[in-house]
Amino acid sequence: MKTMDKALRRMGELAMLAKDGTKSQSDLNLYQKEFKQLQDYVDNTRTKDYNAVSMFGSATLNVTVDSEGNTFSMPPIDLGAGTTVGAYSAAVSAAVMLTTSTLAGVALEAVKSAISQIAIDRAQLGAVQSRLNFTNDQLNITKENLQSAISRVADVDVATEATNYARYQILVQSGTQMLTQANNLPNAALQLLRQ
Repeated sequence: MKTMDKALRRMGELAMLAKDGTKSQSDLNLYQKEFKQLQDYVDNTRTKDYNAVSMFGSATLNVTVDSEGNTFSMPPIDLGAGTTVGAYSAAVSAAVMLTTSTLAGVALEAVKSAISQIAIDRAQLGAVQSRLNFTNDQLNITKENLQSAISRVADVDVATEATNYARYQILVQSGTQMLTQANNLPNAALQLLRQ
């Protein structure tokens, strides 16, 4: 929307230049060519889809913000309908031209209206972006906390298993010593008898 705002501002500059009664028809025609290109750019941008989703449509987008499935609704920014139909559509209308200073005055008013509307729309998108940034920060903190908890659980399990392993090793060694002594006892008794 920032580049759309720049395009509308340039359209306003061109309309101001064309409104000057001292400009020749050749100048007006050049202004009109650039103005038309900018109109096409604004019109194309306001109807563009990204990944098959209309970025500037009338549908509310629900965004999932956590693992529990909580969502919040992003308000629609419809650059082609509602209150903006008078703003953007008028600015990109084929009837808005710079071929005379009178028409340039009409074009200037249409562009001013579109610039005012884009400021409102950008503010609304800025608020939504701030909320998404806060949600992202919260999710990053939750992720760090979960990773820390997983690490603590894994550390506890390793310590418990190490203790159990040491205990079993001691039991095995004790058992082996007892068997060795038990096996040596009959041999010792035989040795005593032989003497």
